[in-house]
Amino acid sequence: MLPNSATARTQAKERFRQLREQAIIHRLFDRLVGRSHSLYCLNVDLQHRTHRTRHHGGVQLVPLAQIRGSEGRCSDFDAAFRPLTAHTAERWVNLALAHERGDPIPPVELLKVGDFYYVRDGHHRISVAHSYGQLAIEAEVTVWDEGRQRNSPQLAL
Repeated sequence: MLPNSATARTQAKERFRQLREQAIIHRLFDRLVGRSHSLYCLNVDLQHRTHRTRHHGGVQLVPLAQIRGSEGRCSDFDAAFRPLTAHTAERWVNLALAHERGDPIPPVELLKVGDFYYVRDGHHRISVAHSYGQLAIEAEVTVWDEGRQRNSPQLAL
């Protein structure tokens, strides 16, 4: 049985708060030990790649572990898609509530570059999916065919 909406909202807000706290702690620890747990930024990665063409890859079920970066929101979530900023809370909570109710959630939009995916739209949906232990998410995929890769410290995955 689903909890009433006030209780469910309170629980979703608490889940968001805990995830954000974990993200901040991980970020501080990573700075201390000199490693990064940040999302890869597409515009940085593309400076080290030559891409040729794009084509529509269709709707696919994409493993969350293969989603490694973002087209434009690299500083809002960490590499585990835990929220880093408070301004994302309301959207996140609403999606968590929809997930709890079993409401249909539209596919995210991803760009596939090489073996990995970057989020174009759907960061909050991916974050919520991670928080509930999902292993994959439905996504509308655009594939960027690439040429050779140049040296890049960020791309050494």
